[in-house]
Amino acid sequence: MQAAPERRNAETSRRSGTFGPAVAGSLRRIGRNAAPAVSLLLLTGLTGCLPSPVETAPTASPAAPFVRAPYVQIPGPDAASIVWMTSAESADSVRYRKVEPAAGDEKTAWRRADIEDRGRGVWRARLRDLPAASAIEYEVFAGSASAGVDSFHTAPDSRPAEPVRVLLFGDSGWGSEEQVQLARQMERMPWDLSIHVGDIAYYDGSEVDFTERHFKVYRRMLAEVPFFPSVGNHDVRADGGASYDRAFDWPEAEPGERYYAFRWGSIQFVALDTSSDTPDVDDLWVGKGRQFAWLESTLRTASRDTTVDWIVVFGHHPPYSHAVGISGHGPNRDLRVSLPPLFERYGVDLVASGHDHHYERFRSIREGRPVPDGCGPVYVIQGAGGASRYARDVASSQFSAAASRAFSFTELVFAGDRIRGRTIGTEGGVIDAFTLRPYDGPEASGCDD
Repeated sequence: MQAAPERRNAETSRRSGTFGPAVAGSLRRIGRNAAPAVSLLLLTGLTGCLPSPVETAPTASPAAPFVRAPYVQIPGPDAASIVWMTSAESADSVRYRKVEPAAGDEKTAWRRADIEDRGRGVWRARLRDLPAASAIEYEVFAGSASAGVDSFHTAPDSRPAEPVRVLLFGDSGWGSEEQVQLARQMERMPWDLSIHVGDIAYYDGSEVDFTERHFKVYRRMLAEVPFFPSVGNHDVRADGGASYDRAFDWPEAEPGERYYAFRWGSIQFVALDTSSDTPDVDDLWVGKGRQFAWLESTLRTASRDTTVDWIVVFGHHPPYSHAVGISGHGPNRDLRVSLPPLFERYGVDLVASGHDHHYERFRSIREGRPVPDGCGPVYVIQGAGGASRYARDVASSQFSAAASRAFSFTELVFAGDRIRGRTIGTEGGVIDAFTLRPYDGPEASGCDD
């Protein structure tokens, strides 16, 4: 995959609406390559040094020679990938089979998967010809060492009979105690899949950052719950994002790009790249270019597909935010201009983002004003996954529905004609509970002025 150059973390007022003209001008003059030092100065001056990677004993490290225990990527109705990392070259192999619940203890025969070396000890196995909405067991071997038998479920190929439970979180990979506490709460809940709104591994998205601050912390869950990322600015600093590209799989919109779309039953998910330092991403900010055209085409197709009940878009930078304080990024004013018209035109139900390290839910918004539930997209910030709480406060306005600076993650349950959400804190308490109706686009009934 294409390795993009490093992107600035300290953004100008044009992009984030946070810095004043004098500060923004200074950052432009300092230059793109110097920005990480500037943001690190802000980081250490305001919040203290980044913590050392946390120890999540007794399951922090997989058995040697595994550095990253196997985890599930991009399962569709008929295929999936298993990815892992080892510390030395070995004759790795993967076997898998369908679990047959109706047959008691009897299971289908094991099959061998094709394996690909992705470099730096990262391996990927392709599991093919899988049945939809089924439990699949798999076992990864590095030489004679087994990582153990794990299982996951493939995606349904049609409207599922059971509710779909989605984990939403972001800005998690800080190495904090709160991150680990949230991870333990996540493990207690049943998930069909998880989506992440970026900044998976601070500070630079290096191989070590990803291993220590993501794969060790969520090891148990990642072995069984498919993980769908969107890229954050901290995820692509090391080696232009090469570590990120080795770690994750996604259906590519175009070769070398980090944005993609996928279906899970009747839910259309769309993952944006607002962070890679490429002209294509820069163009998205101002409503043009290849990713913007791809986004519009994807949303248009989904809006016309009668088998799609919900459209969910997720990416790192928030079009709406009420973060207050010098290091609270606030709303991304460019994206607020360029993207909501598409979301409103094509009936996007939910837009999730991060970047600001808090939780915030907005009322339905259409044409720059709050509207009744079901009459416009709902925007959610879920950047409370464990990173330092930059913003001093979260303000409110006519758009506000709920907000919290507490560390948290969000559960989304898609059932029938409603999304039921709960935002949950480190001790398992519910911070916010809500229900969303579908938004059917500009012609939605009962939404006339």
